[in-house]
Amino acid sequence: MKKLLLLTIVAMFLNGCRYINTKERYVDATESPDLIIPEGVDEPNSSSTLKIPKVDSERQLAKEFNRVPPDMPIRTKQSDNGGLRIENIDDFPVLTVKTDKLYMWEAMNNLEIENWAQVSADEESCVIALKYTDQEAKGRADANFIKKIFTRNKFYTDYTGIYTMTCNQTGDKTQVKFSKKDGSAAKSFLADNVMTHLYEQFE
Repeated sequence: MKKLLLLTIVAMFLNGCRYINTKERYVDATESPDLIIPEGVDEPNSSSTLKIPKVDSERQLAKEFNRVPPDMPIRTKQSDNGGLRIENIDDFPVLTVKTDKLYMWEAMNNLEIENWAQVSADEESCVIALKYTDQEAKGRADANFIKKIFTRNKFYTDYTGIYTMTCNQTGDKTQVKFSKKDGSAAKSFLADNVMTHLYEQFE
């Protein structure tokens, strides 16, 4: 019985071996002819080496490594009749409403958005300053010692700061521009947050 079992196993093993391709094809392989480059055509780079940019200092390396991705475009929208819209004008979000400056001022002044607080309001110039509190950055700052060890703060940006809404009336339309306090463009997600809420006041 044992001999029969052993013979069966050996027979199965030998039968399986016939499906293994043991032919060494590379032995009969021939060399390809050399690549002929036509005159006036650049020779392709046949080197397998990678081009690694030269770094002169650790500061340059850190600068290259911390390169931030481009900002997302400002989200535009418009009502069916075209009298209410958010558009991108010179990289700034601008809300245009077919309304009087007084109504726009009231809408701006009564705006309530999470993480935003009004810090000043100049009705004569139609400028409202808002402070944004970056809760994610605040959470990292308030984290305990152990959590701070494993937090890579240098890769995060704290967007806490002062931003402004400025309105101006031309004819029967009033426009509101959103920007940083210094007049530069704000991050698109902050602009979208404020301008969308203001847009909804006139829907």
